[in-house]
Amino acid sequence: MQGGAKEDLVHLKQVGKACDTCRKDRKKEEPVTPPLDTLRVEGEIFVSPTADALLLKARELFATCVALPIAWLHLDADVEGSRRRKHERVKEGAEIVYNLQQRLRTKLLDRYFLLWSFFAEEEFYLLALPLLFWCGDYRFARHMTYVVCWGLIWGNLLKDVFRLPRPKNVKAEVWVPKSASQIDSTACRDFGFPSTHAMNSVSNSLFAVLFYFNHPWVDSAGAMAMVFGLFGMCFWISSISLGRLYLGVHSPMDVKGGVLLGTAVALMAGPLQACNTFDRFMLKTPHVGLLLLFLVILVLVLNPQPRPMTPTFMQNCTLCGLILGCAVGFRMEMDHLGAPRLHNSSVSQMLLRVVLGYSILMLARMVMKALLSQLLGALGFEPHPTKPKTSPSPGPGPPGIKGWDLFAAAFMKTSVYAVMAWTIVCGAPALFEAMKIPCSVNG
Repeated sequence: MQGGAKEDLVHLKQVGKACDTCRKDRKKEEPVTPPLDTLRVEGEIFVSPTADALLLKARELFATCVALPIAWLHLDADVEGSRRRKHERVKEGAEIVYNLQQRLRTKLLDRYFLLWSFFAEEEFYLLALPLLFWCGDYRFARHMTYVVCWGLIWGNLLKDVFRLPRPKNVKAEVWVPKSASQIDSTACRDFGFPSTHAMNSVSNSLFAVLFYFNHPWVDSAGAMAMVFGLFGMCFWISSISLGRLYLGVHSPMDVKGGVLLGTAVALMAGPLQACNTFDRFMLKTPHVGLLLLFLVILVLVLNPQPRPMTPTFMQNCTLCGLILGCAVGFRMEMDHLGAPRLHNSSVSQMLLRVVLGYSILMLARMVMKALLSQLLGALGFEPHPTKPKTSPSPGPGPPGIKGWDLFAAAFMKTSVYAVMAWTIVCGAPALFEAMKIPCSVNG
């Protein structure tokens, strides 16, 4: 008995040393500025227990309204039953992804699909869409912005409702590139279904093809333009969507769901005239900016809030800000001009617009962030809750974030991107007009 007790004591000491070593290693590996969604949320109460209970019920109802049609399309009676069935399909999909990687993986394909992942990322759109506004088709650029943002908001909401894992979380042998940020702006810290990369690849390319097939110049270009358009769309979709499987970040079910939802978004925006209807709403409704602001706040307040947090809520803040700034900027630009205008620009004028436009865009972002940081800080909020504080949080576990600081971070993110979108759509064109290098605004 005594010998057994001694052995147990030695074993406990060894376990204690191992735990101490793990803690030290973990401290070394912790980033200086942890991502917002890795922090636990402390102090969830915002107003009162009664008000927060009502808000929770409203969020549950909103989540059901968003996800129930998807469950019904899969012949499931409710969202929870659909989620359980899809979870089993993720396990099957992880095996398919693993087998696919074992047969096809090469260094060339690694680089190829990593490159194509960028073309469905937030950074790509923030680079490409301003060029379309200032040097291309103003109307197409605005509608494409709506398609990108509406689709991503819908996809992010579904992710936080269905809460389905990615293949790597189900089967550890699935290969994923070492730097997750190379293939996903959220570093794959969100849920898997649906694949918003696959959704974007379909919605954006299909909407572009449908938009320009209704353009007058396509009739003169003939059938060859249609062939090239369809080929480019298929190449774009396959390069991004198949890459999600190859890179191990989505199961076939995730990609299939993204493709179907992307098709729905493109058809609603194009043939079903959702974008044109929204334009008319923005132009004809009095005080439309305040009404749109109310709708944006409503969507963000009702946004599902899984715990631990995922990056999708803050990404939706970005997207709502872009929609708000783009739509309000369009209304202000049309009120200023009175009617669409077209200009023939030289290459030098377009290059000057690009340089000036990106310069004032970055300046607007820096100024807005600085002003809001000072304002929110003066009001007692922490607008940058991910930054380390001088005195560490007491108690065990990772640092936390207060509920009101999460609100401040969301307010700041939405406001900054709303100002950036307004600068792209209205502010920069006004500057170009004052400098005698106006861009075309075709309605």
